[in-house]
Amino acid sequence: MTVEEPITASEERSFRPLLEGLLVLVPTLYVTAALGVPTLWFAIPLVVITIARRPYEDYGLTLHNPGTPLFHAVVSLFVFLPYALGHYLWVYWNLGTPFDLRLPGDLMNEVFVQTLIVALPEEFFFRGYMQTQIDKSFGRPYRFLGASVGLGVPIAAALFALCHVPFGGVDRMVVFFPGLLYGWLRARTGTVVVPTLYHAASNLLMKVMIVSLASRPM
Repeated sequence: MTVEEPITASEERSFRPLLEGLLVLVPTLYVTAALGVPTLWFAIPLVVITIARRPYEDYGLTLHNPGTPLFHAVVSLFVFLPYALGHYLWVYWNLGTPFDLRLPGDLMNEVFVQTLIVALPEEFFFRGYMQTQIDKSFGRPYRFLGASVGLGVPIAAALFALCHVPFGGVDRMVVFFPGLLYGWLRARTGTVVVPTLYHAASNLLMKVMIVSLASRPM
């Protein structure tokens, strides 16, 4: 599988991309929170990129290299299976709640919302736009599991987590950890489509686990 070329040395020396990203982040967070329209996470950076006449592909709006079925089978095995098993064991041991597999009501609507309303806007902003801007400032000098990475992955994940605090308190900072996964997927494949699908799948799996473990205690 091919990966994106690392950011050049000349781009690493400029902090302007990082500053631009932060200047876009603040009003986007404010407007999104005030209006309750999560799709603005997608629309606002798209307008910035369009006005600047930058290639959309640079920000992950491409399907050029989505990864092989084997790649996604391996990643899914290492991501979703431990999550589901760990969630089940924690609830069972602490609450004594039996597992009764159920699907959320109105499943198709839930899939639509989690993919296009929640995951895509957030992934485009934080992994497509913000991670790219940070990488333009600091470069991607390291290799990790086949991906060229740098400070863009952890910083974008940290900002992603901080922006969840106004919507659910400090406990929401836990999304920093899946944010690292989504950042790596963006760097590994070069597209925001892949982390979007993993993000949506994670949210849907969480909802399935919650519904399936919502039976009355044994």
